[in-house]
Amino acid sequence: MADQDNTGGIAKSETALLDILHLLMETNKVRSTADLLKYAKQYGAPEAEERLAVMHAEEIPLDLAFDAVSVHLRLLAHKRNSSLLASCRDKKTALVLPLPPHLPELFLPVAQVTFLQPSADALIGSLTLHSEQAVKGTRECRAKLQELEIAVFEAFRENETLFVSATIADVLEPKLLPAGLQLIAHLRPHRNPDDIALAVTGVQFI
Repeated sequence: MADQDNTGGIAKSETALLDILHLLMETNKVRSTADLLKYAKQYGAPEAEERLAVMHAEEIPLDLAFDAVSVHLRLLAHKRNSSLLASCRDKKTALVLPLPPHLPELFLPVAQVTFLQPSADALIGSLTLHSEQAVKGTRECRAKLQELEIAVFEAFRENETLFVSATIADVLEPKLLPAGLQLIAHLRPHRNPDDIALAVTGVQFI
């Protein structure tokens, strides 16, 4: 997870960098702590860059440096996610589908969850257990959103712009969002072909 982005600050998921670095290490494209630092800079991961710069200066071996920065970033992500989830406790929360399976598992125990499903597709997997909490159709989702306090959705971030699927963009049309709605985005590592820009501000990230 990354920090809240109200001022144009970093909002990229630094823990996602760990998967990239691990793959680069497996393919021998990263062979030193200096290489880890180089890719952290290119990715735009200030927490990782700061920690790796210290370990590079101390000549910490590659494997130890990767393990150390992994623990550091995952601990930070856990603390930030815990704080964010605590702020959602007992609040009326929309989970705008599609979302990765682990996201509902985080919010269901703490918030009053409604699933907003712009498409008419049937719920799949474990979500079928919550069909009574689902609202289907773009218009219906927009209407329900007026009653809620938080909306959680999936997005890709490029520089300062969020990109979401066309169906999610229809539900989160900025002109139609209720005043005071808290927006939380789960950042995915890639942009999809049907993504469009979403012009919203004050988004938090998980």
